Amino acid sequence: MKEKHVFAGNNTAEGFFSYFEYLLKPEEAEHIYILKGGPGVGKNHFMKKFAEKMTDKNYSIEYIHCSSDNVSLDGILIPELKTLFVDGTAPHTIDPVIPGAVDEIINLGSFLDVQKLNKHKTAIIQTNKAKSNKYISAYRYLKAAGIVHDEISSIYDLYVNVDKFNEMCEKAVTKLFAHSYCKSSGNIRKLFTESFTANGYISHTERFFEDNEVWAVVDNDTNFSSVFLERILNEALKNGYTAECYYRPLNPKKLQHIYLPEKNLIIVTAEIHMNEKYNQVFDIHSIMDSESIKTRISEIEKNLHLYDLLIKNALDKLSETKKLHDLLEVFYTDCMDFDGVNECFEKISQRYGDTQNIG
Repeated sequence: MKEKHVFAGNNTAEGFFSYFEYLLKPEEAEHIYILKGGPGVGKNHFMKKFAEKMTDKNYSIEYIHCSSDNVSLDGILIPELKTLFVDGTAPHTIDPVIPGAVDEIINLGSFLDVQKLNKHKTAIIQTNKAKSNKYISAYRYLKAAGIVHDEISSIYDLYVNVDKFNEMCEKAVTKLFAHSYCKSSGNIRKLFTESFTANGYISHTERFFEDNEVWAVVDNDTNFSSVFLERILNEALKNGYTAECYYRPLNPKKLQHIYLPEKNLIIVTAEIHMNEKYNQVFDIHSIMDSESIKTRISEIEKNLHLYDLLIKNALDKLSETKKLHDLLEVFYTDCMDFDGVNECFEKISQRYGDTQNIG
């Protein structure tokens, strides 16, 4: 894949949840640039500009989107160069692990006119506090939504035929790994393709469909889809494959999708059966006791209504955080020396000026 779009952090029922440590292991990296500085100092533009430069050289780019504002970036990864640029500011504070040899801090905050910024000190403090309170409210709603969704799942879980589910898992495992045993253990990478953001619920999952075979586990309300994917994951690792694990935004420890790059295969959790999109379907709805579920449909519908309301409230709060963040950016942007930032960019960029085009 020449272009990949993911999230490394997410707004979840557990608060802000980070998988940033899985972006690129320092011991496997050529270089990791950690961008520091407040809102509006140019971190996002810096990374997008570098990504454009590498795209022109025909390198693959992994765009790590910000879970607060998906239009902005938290990082970019150039796999062929083993090079990562990442926003190292809160809530995903990142510091060097192998300083100098691998990690390098780029402090764009050093181009701030601190004296000019100090005039806005009181307003900045108040805006930061208000923004923090909005996040706290959003996370309360997401936590409550997580509890309600657990209740919904616990009802549906009762009516899945476990024997038929095990047969379904065995069928998938056999088809994938019957002729590919490898003694070495595989690698795992944990991220998200979907997120609750200030701009609503954003999904980059279908971007994987273009260049890959797509399997679907049709199921949205039980825990069995995650169990199914865990079994695929365990077999993939046992057989030496790299597995990119994408987790649920609400419950960041439960699998939502798995991508096996060596097999050019993504296995997604899907709400409905869509033949035109999927090469293989494993329908958990088909092995459920639908008649018994009907006896509890009123209870389920009430919980779904409550869940939808809680999610809406959470997204409204996240939207309000963006308005406050935009205000903070104005304070900082007005006090920045962007000529200095551009000089810094050119200095970094020159290190890759002799890199040959690939492809």
